[in-house]
Amino acid sequence: MSVEAAQLRGLAAALGQAVTRDDIARCALEAALEIPGALRVGLALNRTGRHLQFLSSDEDRLGPSLRWCLIDAFAKVPLNDAVRSGEDVYLPTAETLDAAYPEIAPRQRSLGTQSMAALSLGTPSDRLGGLLIAFDEPQEFDDGTRDFLGSVAAQVSQALRREKVHELQRSTPEQLQRSLMPSSLPEPQGLSVSAHYQPASLNADVGGDWYDLFELADGSVGLAVGDVMGKGEEAAILMGEVRTALRAYALIDPTPSVVLSLLDRFVSAHTEHDRLVTVVFGVVSADRRTLTLSVGGHPPPLLARPDGTPHGLEAGLGPALGFGAGPWVDATVTLSARDTVLFYSNGLVDTRRDDPLSGMAELSRAIDELPRRRRSPRDVCARARETMVGAASTDDVTMLAVGIMPEGTRRARATLPSDTKAPGLARRFLDETLAAWAVNEDVVMTAQLCVSELVTNAVIHTGTRPEMTVELDDECLTVLVLDHGGEGGVAVTEEADPIRVSGRGLTLVDAVASAWGVQQTPDQTTVWFELEVVEVPENPAYDNHVGTV
Repeated sequence: MSVEAAQLRGLAAALGQAVTRDDIARCALEAALEIPGALRVGLALNRTGRHLQFLSSDEDRLGPSLRWCLIDAFAKVPLNDAVRSGEDVYLPTAETLDAAYPEIAPRQRSLGTQSMAALSLGTPSDRLGGLLIAFDEPQEFDDGTRDFLGSVAAQVSQALRREKVHELQRSTPEQLQRSLMPSSLPEPQGLSVSAHYQPASLNADVGGDWYDLFELADGSVGLAVGDVMGKGEEAAILMGEVRTALRAYALIDPTPSVVLSLLDRFVSAHTEHDRLVTVVFGVVSADRRTLTLSVGGHPPPLLARPDGTPHGLEAGLGPALGFGAGPWVDATVTLSARDTVLFYSNGLVDTRRDDPLSGMAELSRAIDELPRRRRSPRDVCARARETMVGAASTDDVTMLAVGIMPEGTRRARATLPSDTKAPGLARRFLDETLAAWAVNEDVVMTAQLCVSELVTNAVIHTGTRPEMTVELDDECLTVLVLDHGGEGGVAVTEEADPIRVSGRGLTLVDAVASAWGVQQTPDQTTVWFELEVVEVPENPAYDNHVGTV
């Protein structure tokens, strides 16, 4: 068997196991790098209008988590020409590259490129993208070589078309389910909030998990997580109806047991008897000192205190909804500063475990391993996801966590533009905010260095509008930068090389911050850092500020 035939056979086997876009991209780039003489490779997908989603083989991008960016689809480069025209572009020598693309030739020569091939992916009626291969020696690109490269492109195209069809078949119920979830969570005074939703693996149907958090007229806050048993559009639709009904009943009487009783009647009247609905509903008091909850057939919430072992809140348990099997009872828990309560769906503790009880025990142990400062809602959700959720989960996983902020905590938030102005605006917002809070100048300067790094990365790698949150309590200054991408970045400048696009690393943040971390979900990435503060000016009340810069 020839080398080319063996490579094609290996690529076919790998792509046969690839399910997601990232799986296919990794297989394609790894296979292209094995072609004799291949120096660097890149993959572009035609999915975002005037931009192409791009992934290169650079080490910092082809890691455990693929880092896509966006490139301008109309820039004069070989890859774009192959995507737009549907024809392969072959540049056998550095001289032909210089003649056809003089703007990028000097940069390519400095990187060691001596020849290049840009392969079109797809069909004339469905142009999916392109595969770029840079070689370290001149190539003849004879008929045999072109046939081989064309076979590589055909296999990648077939896999991409399969993924596209699969995604379209799945997208309708999943989009319906996501549209019924809160697009964003409020930030009630005195509470910190975090949520996470991960649908089941691509081989599973869409389920009926949901969560909600809302403020009530007296200043208290209602929070709920529920699960409509079943899959597909019917479960997603019923999930939306149950969520809406719960909100309406809570406005009438927010007592959790009363809400579940009314919700039971609603479910009984709107579903068949084989449709099971489970819910946990709680209300945090206006003074943030108590949580009153009632559980209807759902896993009990987990309480994580900064100085104690996490444990389930097993009081207030009752039957599932829809069978008239009540009554439901209320249970009240006293809350203190830095306590975090985690509501979650059964998918978090059931998957790959013998029974839910062992899953709950494993969850408690995982949260117990977090240090005191790392038991915020954000950290608890991240830890639970890292230790409890597998990539091939057969059930949806939903988490909603709320934490009690220390009295006097200050918080400010700003939405930044999705362009190169964002880092400067972030520094200015941070400077004005911390000046108003009378934070030490050394801390301010360090925070500005770190936030510039984080915002720059967010803009480069996603092209979305970053959201920056600044929090100050009696111990630490915490800054979070959230982006809604994960699949792209801004277009590169003319002098940049699209096969070498990369953001700056986090070396600086790691060197100067007291702590920092990255939390990723399918829809967003949050990077945060903390700086210790010597003393915080007295502030008798919680302070929230939200703005756009």
